[in-house]
Amino acid sequence: MGLGLSKSLVSLLQLGLVLSLCACTPQYDWRTVRAEQQAYTALFPAKPQHLERQINYLGTNFNQALEVVKVADNIYSITTIQVPPNLISSATGLIAQLKQAIFSQALLDIAQPTAIEGFYKLANSPIRIPTEDYFLLMKPIYGVNRVMRVRWIMRNTPGLGLQIYQQSLLMPFPKNSDSINSVALLSYLDDDNASPFFADFHPD
Repeated sequence: MGLGLSKSLVSLLQLGLVLSLCACTPQYDWRTVRAEQQAYTALFPAKPQHLERQINYLGTNFNQALEVVKVADNIYSITTIQVPPNLISSATGLIAQLKQAIFSQALLDIAQPTAIEGFYKLANSPIRIPTEDYFLLMKPIYGVNRVMRVRWIMRNTPGLGLQIYQQSLLMPFPKNSDSINSVALLSYLDDDNASPFFADFHPD
């Protein structure tokens, strides 16, 4: 069986984005959030909502935690999947399922998704660890054009096992904008309301 989280989580984020278009616009209020059980510190633009569930992958249940914030028309989220030490061999397959769930809803060739080289830093460490940030044009939903920046990170924490992090920002693209090209996509998803969220994510 595939990963039950995938499309249900993406659909939840999509619905939240559409609903947010009708809501009043709150102010950005950046704050550092410590997710102790998920072993990371992150900068969120408002107080995140915490959700937990279990997901099933190949007959095994894994704990999944989600910290999510909706500000204006943008949805910021960090999903953590806890992989016990005896199941670390499943991590590669789990990440492949997560990527497939996102890529299947993007307007791209799944075999050749475009990624930009990035980095993250561990908590209290200046060392840059390479990662890949995907900048994606998503399929419209209810007539809303959407773009997403997303990355996946694996960290093995002594005593906790392995964590798989999916960090994403889902945003509508302005209706009056010109056609979305790679330059515009990169610029739009790397402005002052996006880059702090990715730059200040620090796993243990």
